[in-house]
Amino acid sequence: MTFSSQVSWQSLSSTPDFRNRESIPLLKAHNAKNTKVHEQIFKIRSIRSRQRSLIAYCSMVNPDVVTSSFSSSNTIRKLYSSINNKDLNQLALLISEDCFFDDFSFPQSFQGRKEALKSLEQLTTSLDQNTEFSIDNIHEGVDLTAIVYWHLEWKKKEVPFSRGCSYYELSTDGEKLLIKNAQVITESSMKPKILALYNMITSVFDEFPEIVSRFVKNHQAAYQVLLNSYKFVVQPLISPIFVWYKKFWTLTITFLGFTTKLVQFIIKYSRQ
Repeated sequence: MTFSSQVSWQSLSSTPDFRNRESIPLLKAHNAKNTKVHEQIFKIRSIRSRQRSLIAYCSMVNPDVVTSSFSSSNTIRKLYSSINNKDLNQLALLISEDCFFDDFSFPQSFQGRKEALKSLEQLTTSLDQNTEFSIDNIHEGVDLTAIVYWHLEWKKKEVPFSRGCSYYELSTDGEKLLIKNAQVITESSMKPKILALYNMITSVFDEFPEIVSRFVKNHQAAYQVLLNSYKFVVQPLISPIFVWYKKFWTLTITFLGFTTKLVQFIIKYSRQ
């Protein structure tokens, strides 16, 4: 009896109908359940990845998003706003006492708050009421650092060859952030002829390699020597020429004015 029942069960389970009705649906249900779980996990991971990407993208495109008052970007924006408004008092509050300001457009850097503020004061004086800095992007880095891309605008129109990039390091002073290091790189206005100028300079370097090597090692001293040479040698020679040139044109303009009035008087008298 038992043997016959086992044979019957084996024969029944070996039939195609039995396998299609019992075994396969159970496997399908089990696989479908696992597939749904994996799909849900994949969707959750995808959503989280998109959220992280969106936050990173927004932080680059729009630096104003989710920025606290204690941030590098806000301090940098206050700096350029103070320059545009010519607010020297606000500028003094944003610069640290040991600030190092290095503008690559100048041969010398500015050390300390006093020299940095003097440079910024000259900058604000050179800007008229219609010219201002416009910030393109601010990217905050680690350890209170920031990189700023900017350009100049005149009546809300971009000035050609006025783009620049600045790197800032900030330090904490109580509840404030102060600028302790600044490096400024401005766009060259000689870009169309920069290659020709570079070729000429390198040719001079090749002709006088020893002098160039000394200049590179101590360029500040070389610059000071050139400045003193101009001040004590060249300037005394050309200053009298400029003074004479100015007097000559002053006398010429005076003579032309007198001659014009004389001709007008003669024409007026002859008509009478």
